[in-house]
Amino acid sequence: MSRRGTLYSYSIVHSGTAAFKDKTPYLLAIVEENQRKSIACIEGYSDGIDVCVGMEVEFLAEAEDGIARYRFV
Repeated sequence: MSRRGTLYSYSIVHSGTAAFKDKTPYLLAIVEENQRKSIACIEGYSDGIDVCVGMEVEFLAEAEDGIARYRFV
């Protein structure tokens, strides 16, 4: 069974720090899962994808930096 959550809030980053320059744009979000909110990176975002609060996302993994990775469902 997969872990799923919903977008509680998000920000699309178009100009990141040098370490993330080649990854822009990317989507940082607060994801609510089981009444718990956490900071997450949403994989698979690109300009032109319609994003809105309440969208369902699926958990992929927790990275070494402690930020969870999710993808759009």
